[in-house]
Amino acid sequence: MRLFEEKVFLRLLLVLASVFFAAFIPEIVATKDSLLWAVPYFLADFFLVVVAVMYRFPVIGNRKRMREDVEITVPAPAQTPIRDFKKDLMERDELFQMMVDVSSNGFWTFDVVTGKVYWSKRAIKLLQAQASPIQDSFDLLKERIVESDWLRFKEELKLALETGEKFHLIVSLLDNSAEADKLVISGHVQLNEDGHPIRIVGSLDENSDKQAQEKQNYYYVYQDALTGVYNRKFFLEKLKVDVDMALQRPDYLFAVALLDIDRFGAINTSYSINVGDNVLRVVADRIKAQCRVGDTIARIGPDVFAIVLHDIQKNDDSDVKSIVRRIHSAVKQPIQLDGRELYIGVSMAVALNREVDCVEDIMANVTSSLREMKKSVNHGGIQFFSGGIREKAMRLYKLEFDIRKAIQAQEFVLFYQPIVDITDGNRIVAFEALVRWNQSKSKFISPAEFIPIAEETGLIIPLGAQILKMACLQAKKWVDAGFTEIQVAVNFSAKQFALDNMIDDIKQVLLETQLNPKNLKLEITEYTAVCEAEKTVKIMNALSSMGIQISIDDFGTGYSSLSYLKQFPIHTLKMDKSFIDHVTDDEEDASFARMVIGIAKSMNLDLIAEGVESESQLQFLRDEGCRLIQGFYFSKPLSAEKARDYLQEHYAPATTAVAEKRKEIPVIERGYVGESYIP
Repeated sequence: MRLFEEKVFLRLLLVLASVFFAAFIPEIVATKDSLLWAVPYFLADFFLVVVAVMYRFPVIGNRKRMREDVEITVPAPAQTPIRDFKKDLMERDELFQMMVDVSSNGFWTFDVVTGKVYWSKRAIKLLQAQASPIQDSFDLLKERIVESDWLRFKEELKLALETGEKFHLIVSLLDNSAEADKLVISGHVQLNEDGHPIRIVGSLDENSDKQAQEKQNYYYVYQDALTGVYNRKFFLEKLKVDVDMALQRPDYLFAVALLDIDRFGAINTSYSINVGDNVLRVVADRIKAQCRVGDTIARIGPDVFAIVLHDIQKNDDSDVKSIVRRIHSAVKQPIQLDGRELYIGVSMAVALNREVDCVEDIMANVTSSLREMKKSVNHGGIQFFSGGIREKAMRLYKLEFDIRKAIQAQEFVLFYQPIVDITDGNRIVAFEALVRWNQSKSKFISPAEFIPIAEETGLIIPLGAQILKMACLQAKKWVDAGFTEIQVAVNFSAKQFALDNMIDDIKQVLLETQLNPKNLKLEITEYTAVCEAEKTVKIMNALSSMGIQISIDDFGTGYSSLSYLKQFPIHTLKMDKSFIDHVTDDEEDASFARMVIGIAKSMNLDLIAEGVESESQLQFLRDEGCRLIQGFYFSKPLSAEKARDYLQEHYAPATTAVAEKRKEIPVIERGYVGESYIP
């Protein structure tokens, strides 16, 4: 226990000091002449009193007694904590994402600066998209909703960024298999302190208007958005109803008509896709105007419309023909679009429901009719189904399938027909490679049966590539065996010749087979040569510069143009067999043959007469100065082994003696000096 309080004791001492000091002030003042000398003493004494009463004394030392036997460890200096702002931001974003993911509404944000879009898990689920991978853009929305709604959304988004206002719209999903196929999407623009948009925060939710949803659902499921008529789905379902009704009512007669716009792709290419879309709308409106109230109109392909003519009143075809001709005539009328007049052609095929009991059969009937008509001279007209057309179409379809398999199985083989020079002892100068289909060990199929369908289906391209390589490999074998001057002629189709990479493909084959280009000759038809003259000249120049000779096949069949031939770097003309058959008994054919021979001479070209079968034909050609002959008179097409034997017997290099002999022949009769004609 403390004996006294330090502060109280100090205050008492100060008070006693001030009293003591005040007691001596009178004596000090008495020795002075003026009372003013007493003021400092009074102030000093007053100051002591004030300090004694008012001053707050500090506590000195520790009031408690400390133990001296306890050691206290000095703590290490505390470190200033460093905040991981990146981690804090990530944790905040994760918390934010968890909050929006557990929400019943879909959530999305659009960053104006970066252009990136964030979709919550709920939004992804509502859009019926896969959870991963998700693009950070609006492509997800674009791919999941119908095109018209996507365009409306882009307009609303653009307007919101310009005005800063909210937007709200209903969109329909492309895939309407789910219960909620219509969504409500909304957005709110976030502005910075300067009033500029920096972000759009939006939501996505199911549409609560079920009645409107069902109505829109029906529209998008069963109607074509471009033309407003029904789509393929509705057409097939309605056709099924009609077929079932016809099975219950034998007197129920209906017809299915397909309308195909001829060369519709050329309209899109020549003008624009918008023009093509407008043409489709006009065609749909014209069809609707000519059909009856109960008929069904649908767009079932890019440029194909289908019409079901219900409840035909008469039990014959006159009622159907009348309606179809009316539609055909109306659709063909010129179309006025954007100040231009467009003419379109349409092909129509019609089939009735007689003798069919399923949708597949009636569609197969009308489709085969349309396909047959578009290949015939009646292209652009109307074709009514007949049983023979269906059977033919089925045969062609099976043939197409078999050709595909045959190309993969390499069932095609080459035969070689000799081309001989009758002015040089019937010396063989070349072979023409002719393809055959070895469908079985004892049966070869003629190219007349499969080449047309290969041309139509485009299979001629892989088939032609296979033929070219086989011919080059065989020619290389003959060259390596010593027949160094032999040539092999390979036919090229128009579709092969139109390929952009044709020249590169030929170069690749020559490199792979190591065949000298001088041993290869390409044969193309007149039609192929003059179809795209400018492109043909460039291709021929490239081939000729490689050392490949070019021959015009079937010359004189009606497509030739001498002005074009003068531009082409060709080496040979082949006179078609049709002009050789009757040169000895038909003066008109003989005159034409003489004319073709004269053209070849005047243009300094070799001329091959193909299809020579008799001595009289050969003598006529010899007299007229045609020296290169191909035909059964000398040999039928031979297998590779027999062609080798023919080479052994009839091959010989062109000798100097032969060249000198040619110089002695009058120019008028033969026109040759060396290997070239003199005009």
